[in-house]
Amino acid sequence: MAERMKNIEEILDQMRCCWQGDLAAAETVKRLFRARELFFSDAKIVMEQFDLSVGEFDALASLRLQGPPYEQTPSNICQVNLVSSGGLTKVLNSLEKNGLITRRQCADDQRSRLVKLTEKGKKLIEEALEIVLARHEKQLSDALSSDEREMLNRLLTKINQLGMR
Repeated sequence: MAERMKNIEEILDQMRCCWQGDLAAAETVKRLFRARELFFSDAKIVMEQFDLSVGEFDALASLRLQGPPYEQTPSNICQVNLVSSGGLTKVLNSLEKNGLITRRQCADDQRSRLVKLTEKGKKLIEEALEIVLARHEKQLSDALSSDEREMLNRLLTKINQLGMR
C-alpha cells in the first residue's frame, strides 16, 4: 500500500526548526513543487490506465492540443514538453510502433520529419485527456474559488515570465 504523502506544512515546520534564516522563498518553492507532484501523481494514474509513459502522454497531448492537422516537428514537441531530442526519439519510436503516430519527411526541410497523430492516437489521447482534465478541474474547484484560481493563474503567469527575460 502506498505511504501517505507527508503534509507539506509538516515538512516546512521541520525546516523552520532546523534553520534560523529566512525560508520564505524555500517555502513558496516547496509548496509549488508539492502542488505539481499532487497533480502529476493523479495524472500518472490515468496514464498508466492507458498504458502510456509520461513522455508518450505528453507527446500525444502536445500533438492533439496543437489542433488540426495534429502534426508537429520533433523539435516543437521537445520545446513544448521540455525534453531532449534523444529522450523524444525513444518516445516517438514507441508511439509509432503502437500505431499512435506516423512520421514523414518534412517538405520544407529534408533533415526533419513531421510527427502526426493517427486516428487511433487521437482517440486514445482525447479519452485520456478528458479524464485527466476532469480530475484536475475537480481538484482545483474543491480547493479554490474561481477568484482564487484567477489570482493563482495571474501569479503563476508572472512567475513563469521570469524565464522569458
